[in-house]
Amino acid sequence: MDETDIDVIDTAVIGAGLAGLLAAITAARTPGAGRVVLFDPHPLGGRARCDERDGFVFNRGPRALYVGGVADQTLTSLGIDLTRGGPPNLAGAGAVDGGTIHVMPQGPGTALRTSLMSAGEKFAFAKAFTRIPRIDPATVVGRTVSEWLDDIGMAGAPRRMMEALIRVATYTNAPDLLDAGAALANAQAGMSPGVRYLDGGWQTLVDALASMAWDAGVERREEPVEGIGRHPDHPRLLALATPGGATARTAVLAVGGPDAAAAVLGDRPPAWSVLGPPVTVACLELGLIQPPARRFILGIDEPTYLSTHAPPARLAPDGQAVVHLMRYQAPGEELSAAQQRSGLDRLAAQAGITPDLVARERFLARMVVSGGLPTAAGGGLAGRPSVEVDGHPGVFVAGDWVGPEGLLFDAVAASAAAAGRQAARRSATMAVA
Repeated sequence: MDETDIDVIDTAVIGAGLAGLLAAITAARTPGAGRVVLFDPHPLGGRARCDERDGFVFNRGPRALYVGGVADQTLTSLGIDLTRGGPPNLAGAGAVDGGTIHVMPQGPGTALRTSLMSAGEKFAFAKAFTRIPRIDPATVVGRTVSEWLDDIGMAGAPRRMMEALIRVATYTNAPDLLDAGAALANAQAGMSPGVRYLDGGWQTLVDALASMAWDAGVERREEPVEGIGRHPDHPRLLALATPGGATARTAVLAVGGPDAAAAVLGDRPPAWSVLGPPVTVACLELGLIQPPARRFILGIDEPTYLSTHAPPARLAPDGQAVVHLMRYQAPGEELSAAQQRSGLDRLAAQAGITPDLVARERFLARMVVSGGLPTAAGGGLAGRPSVEVDGHPGVFVAGDWVGPEGLLFDAVAASAAAAGRQAARRSATMAVA
């Protein structure tokens, strides 16, 4: 049988979350791309989907866009308006330690006013904090966050405060594993130019990218792909195990973490062994009839977070609010869902949130933030798996655990664009004239 007798997809994109949508758009817009098909039996958007409840828009966990980061640049270049919304309201921000709320140190000025630290500790923290923007993250790659904090002499309350700031910048509670270079780069970006909460939540990104994908000619099949192998008659082509069957020249796996990708591949490439465990959190989302007394709190002795996302973003009816609370889960943590919920309820109470203010709520005991954290032992971001999959010609991978650039959505955007572009270029060279 000749290849011209087969219905061949030029690029198959498996998974319709943000990574899959971006990869499909990039592939479809690449010169000579040919036919691009997006496979996923689930609703578009994956973890980026939002849910509306009585006018309150809940992201699936607290989400913020790093201003000027790879994702911001990528989406802006596509014509998506990311200016609607705003940064976190840090006025009166608190730091909770031992059940007491202190002024949260955000720089030398607030460090001097906080009761969280002794006089000597305030000086040590202010000195370290002002140095952070000037440190080249490349100089600490290969050191864990804990080792880096040891190197700069951080101890006591200043160290715990610095660990809290790294958690909020990376969503990761693994200082003995996380690469300090990756953490520092994100912490610098979080300090300046900062982050933005988006009007309408991340569903607006899903909707905009889906519209662009269809406009670019991307086809959609609401089918799962359970495996990828070589075509029995044409080994240079890929056979996709779907209910209807499919053949493709190239494929992009954007199915979540490395375990999910390995399940489709049928094996786990050795290059993926450098990845750390998945990054997970417990989330409590609250729709309030009015904004809380305190808009932002970080846990210092506990790995917790509270931030009012609406306002500034439009995620709630006028005059009302959406507040996100989160516990950053450590690898292997064994706290029950009830214990984690109880801790987040205490944090809400410390922000002045009483039960009569809560109109709607949702608790998510375990949300996956990232498929695998970049470890110091694995070389940080540069050591993460490439978009090209060793041993599987024509197969590429995209996600928040892939490629040498960025964390979180920035890693998604960078790897998705690279995977979509490389897949389309390879399929163009394979096409039969």
